[in-house]
Amino acid sequence: MNLTLRQVRAFLAVAQAGSFTAAANRLHLTQSAVSVLISEMEAVFGLRLFDRTTRLVQLTDAGREFQPVAQKVMLELEGAVASSRELAAQKRGRVAIAATPLMSSLLLPRAIARYAQLQPGVSVVLHDVLAGQIQPKVRDGEVDFGIGTFERSARELVAEPLMTDTLVLACAVDHPLASRRQVTWRALAGHPFIALTRDNSVGQLINESLGGAGIEIQPAYEVSHLWTVVGMVDAGLGVAVLPSYANAIAQLYRIRFMRLADPVVRRETSFLTRRGVRLAPAAQGFQAFLKGYVDEWQGRGQPRKVAARKAVRLPA
Repeated sequence: MNLTLRQVRAFLAVAQAGSFTAAANRLHLTQSAVSVLISEMEAVFGLRLFDRTTRLVQLTDAGREFQPVAQKVMLELEGAVASSRELAAQKRGRVAIAATPLMSSLLLPRAIARYAQLQPGVSVVLHDVLAGQIQPKVRDGEVDFGIGTFERSARELVAEPLMTDTLVLACAVDHPLASRRQVTWRALAGHPFIALTRDNSVGQLINESLGGAGIEIQPAYEVSHLWTVVGMVDAGLGVAVLPSYANAIAQLYRIRFMRLADPVVRRETSFLTRRGVRLAPAAQGFQAFLKGYVDEWQGRGQPRKVAARKAVRLPA
């Protein structure tokens, strides 16, 4: 059997209108074209689908039996087309992203909630993972894109800037440094320091910054996760250096954030995607939304975004 959609559409139009002429007008075809389509269908079935008289066109028994099948086929097809259009318009689909726990708790929840209001048909799945797990998840296709700071990546991955922030000092509100608006890196040497391990991207950047400034600090504590640092600073165990977007937690903890100078150290948070793989429409839509959301989020008190660079290719 080799039916076409044009034939099925013509069959339904004639069945509903009871007339080849009326069906032709509805389909914007000539009457002869509709007649040919019906004749082709009848040849496929080997049966007449309509009884034709000069005044009336009626379904035969075979035609009546086929009509509900044809209607179901057309409804399912129209639904599939509408669904595909929604996908193309970024109104439906699934987006999977991977981000660090701090990013996943401070920035992304409200962004996802806002997007759910705008596009309720799009499901956003968040993988809150350690920084070292983001690249493998993107590379293996477990997520559409990752969000984080990436100094190096595999050749098959590409990073596109999302936002730029700075490293800032965090201390308890009653700490001697808490009254200052700005602190130099050298001033940290006289206070218990809570460090991040070198396998943490922020910890690596802190060590490079201290070394570049010729400052040597013996940590009082060394931990792996930023949220552990936050808790220890809040408990008054020492001072720490955190990314400036973390100052969103200032209202939740007894922590004061201050600018770090000499030098001012900037870090870039990026989208990470697979090179040469085009994001699905739903992922494209959420990515575009997130860029605008970050601009708005930073404007509500986060450090202002510096001029974004073009997508960069990271070295192997």
